[in-house]
Amino acid sequence: MVSSRLQTSLADRTKALCANIVVFYIALYVTSGNLLPTGGLESVWFLSGLALWFLALLSAPWFVPPKDALSNAIAAMAILVTADLTGVGALRHHLEAFRWLAVGYCLIIMVCAIFALFAHDKNRRSPIGRFLFRLTDTFGQGELLYTSPALISIVGAYSSSPITVAWLTILWTLIAIGRPAERVLAAWKQWQAEAEHQVSSPAVGSIERIDHPDIIRVKLARGAAWKPNTLHTAAMSNGDQCFVLALFSQVQGLEVMGTGLCVAMVQDKIALEEGEVVQSHSPEKTAQFIENLSGTPGSELVGFTVENSNIGVLRFEVSAASPLAEGQVVFVRLNGTDVFYQILDAQTAEESFDQNPRGTHIVNAVQLGCYSPEAGFTKYGWLSTMNTPVFWAKARVFPAPTLKEGEFVIGNVPSTNIGVTAALNDLVQFHTAVLGMTGTGKTELALDIVREAAKNDFKVFCVDFTGEYKARLADLKPIVPAPTPAEIADLDTKLFAVETGAYGAPQEKAALKTCLSKIRGSVEKQINTFLTGGEKLAILELTEISNTKATLRITEQYLSTIMAWARQHRQARKILIVLEEAHTIIPEHFSSGFDNETQWVVSRIGQIALQGRKYGVGLLVISQRTALVSKTILSQCNTFLTHSLIDQTSLTFLESVYSAQHVRSIPNLGRFQFLAAGKAIGAERPILLGRPFDQTKKDASDALRQQLPPQPADAAQALDTLPLDDVTAK
Repeated sequence: MVSSRLQTSLADRTKALCANIVVFYIALYVTSGNLLPTGGLESVWFLSGLALWFLALLSAPWFVPPKDALSNAIAAMAILVTADLTGVGALRHHLEAFRWLAVGYCLIIMVCAIFALFAHDKNRRSPIGRFLFRLTDTFGQGELLYTSPALISIVGAYSSSPITVAWLTILWTLIAIGRPAERVLAAWKQWQAEAEHQVSSPAVGSIERIDHPDIIRVKLARGAAWKPNTLHTAAMSNGDQCFVLALFSQVQGLEVMGTGLCVAMVQDKIALEEGEVVQSHSPEKTAQFIENLSGTPGSELVGFTVENSNIGVLRFEVSAASPLAEGQVVFVRLNGTDVFYQILDAQTAEESFDQNPRGTHIVNAVQLGCYSPEAGFTKYGWLSTMNTPVFWAKARVFPAPTLKEGEFVIGNVPSTNIGVTAALNDLVQFHTAVLGMTGTGKTELALDIVREAAKNDFKVFCVDFTGEYKARLADLKPIVPAPTPAEIADLDTKLFAVETGAYGAPQEKAALKTCLSKIRGSVEKQINTFLTGGEKLAILELTEISNTKATLRITEQYLSTIMAWARQHRQARKILIVLEEAHTIIPEHFSSGFDNETQWVVSRIGQIALQGRKYGVGLLVISQRTALVSKTILSQCNTFLTHSLIDQTSLTFLESVYSAQHVRSIPNLGRFQFLAAGKAIGAERPILLGRPFDQTKKDASDALRQQLPPQPADAAQALDTLPLDDVTAK
């Protein structure tokens, strides 16, 4: 069988065939004197050579399948049986014995080939069939089948001239078995390939060290280029060769060191000295290697994992000047599974070398997990190994999430088309907090949640201090329950009387209780009409009330009435209570400055929120001052949608909700970006999301602000500027 180093093209094998025929024809003419082969014994060796070369060079150059072994065994046996040995003299008996031994050999090959064909057709994985295949391939070679008739021809026809017998035997051995023509052509092709490679790809350097696994450090030759994402071939010390993708380079004393990632092993090796590295860049091959590593066409390699990564946080070194940014998504391929991570932080670091340490960027990315349209992001329970390639997910096209009943897309993952879902039932049943400074987009997010709730047959009751909800949600045809102006005036008077009355103010408190009872009757009628009627949205506007205590008293009246109805009609309707500017309604006790009676009212509102989920009443808390909102209420919220915040008190509280990496990213969040975490979100780990800018929403908000007249200090401002136990007279 021809060795792998002699594997040549069809054109080269045809050239070798022609060269062999010419040499044998000249030998035939010289020995026999015939211009053409005859049917006599003196031409059998020539015809055997032709049959051998057509089999070994054209029909079956690499291996001999059973069908070729069968046909050639029949041809060789036909030559042996028909050979005329009557004129060979004293050697006849010896040649006859040799002939029939050769015929027996051909018969054995024929039988093995026939059985191999039947076994293959019956069961391709049959052990017997595979054994017979190998047997016919090994013993059905043309050299074994045609050498017997050739030797009989040479010895029998030219026995009168021992010199001729000797030369023809030598010729057959050298040409038919040694195959010099093929070897010369193979050596010529290899020399041409090596010469061309040396000209087109001179050595760029030598391997200095290998950081297991797969990171290769190359000492670059003077003037050699090591551009990121170019492909090179490196000869390893164990004799293997690998393709190396350039990552970056740095100066080390008088030398330049290049760092590369081994992306594949070389199958067709080239002539390289041990440790030598040459450029072999091919954009198509590079793209194919990256696709094989990432499993995604068009992926961009952005780095490789480094030390101190863990299951939840991936740390990777940026390989080139990729325009990465906070919130963008990268992924690594682990055991055939794509695991996604979101960039939340990065820092500079110094890579240790013998000289001139290299400054680099180390990126921290938190695990999102594995993505599926049905389940969203689910946790992956292990971490990547050192030096694992990290790819940018921006080129990937993700399937749209599968929305179940009551689900909607709450935001998108930056730099991808991944829409993350929120389950409305979980948002409501387990309470939700929307936090963030003014202008970060929290109100727009809250308005969208209200719309989704109304669309899904929720009864939504909004407590609004901003005056925006009624105008922005006008298309939902909301009702606007509120005490009458007379009731508000009477309540203000009674509250003022309690504050300024005699010690204990028993008469004034009795009058206040009577006033609240009258308001309660009106509130119960309004709430009952809303919860049993066809309207989906009710908005309690308190923008005209300047007395903070009156605001709290009225809010408590409406929320208590809703809770009373929900207890009586348990789970009859799904109800969502929206508390805009929640820090004015459910403030933190220890910092509010309220007197004991007013603190009781705040506690009452808090109890309503805490008990609501038992009766199908959910809470949506919206605040720009997290530090001032009751932590008792916030701790009951199972889903958090956090926009940018900068005060340390808020960030300290959120450390119990998010990881340290997430909390550090909160002050840097851009407009319409927010962290989402909790039971309602289609991700098992916290995730940074963004919402697209909507010009129509901005126009609606701007138009509303232009229509609103200047307001006196509202309840929210009062918390910041006045002691809360003071009462501002009308």
